[in-house]
Amino acid sequence: MEILEILGRCMALERAAGEIYGLLATRFPEDEALRALWQAMAADEREHAHKLATWRALVAAVPAEHRPTASGFADAVRALETVMRGARAQAMRCHTADEAFAIALELETSELDALYMTLLQSSPIARFPDNAENVHHENGDHHAPLLRMVRERSRDEHNRLRAALLFVSDAAAGPPSHPRTTTPSE
Repeated sequence: MEILEILGRCMALERAAGEIYGLLATRFPEDEALRALWQAMAADEREHAHKLATWRALVAAVPAEHRPTASGFADAVRALETVMRGARAQAMRCHTADEAFAIALELETSELDALYMTLLQSSPIARFPDNAENVHHENGDHHAPLLRMVRERSRDEHNRLRAALLFVSDAAAGPPSHPRTTTPSE
């Protein structure tokens, strides 16, 4: 897959995730907390798509022979496209908070964020030269509201376990490390 195609398809994946979260927001019109959660997650995914669109526009402006190359994305992109189709179908018939949590946890534990962060880190719009800092900046608080809501409301053991694994994964990534400066007296 050529870089413009990869970026275009990954933009579409991020938009699809945003649309799924937007759909979940409409499934719970009387539950302000759930609606707000899904709307915030939809906005995050739209922001990811916007950043990839910016990166794609920069790449498109470069002559083809000078564009960066990328490989190893095709299988992951195809797999995620399948995940998105399934998640959209589930979201359309979702009736309970636990069903919605299962959809969100499937998306948030998929390769979607890993692909996004890999592409973002390789772009000139990456905010930090260190990938750990970019991951922390981009995803630092993205999962926290979902994890809190699952902890407070889910009665489904599979959701609770998946949320715990996502929490551990986020904690393992941790905040970026900053070199400590010392003074001569230390």
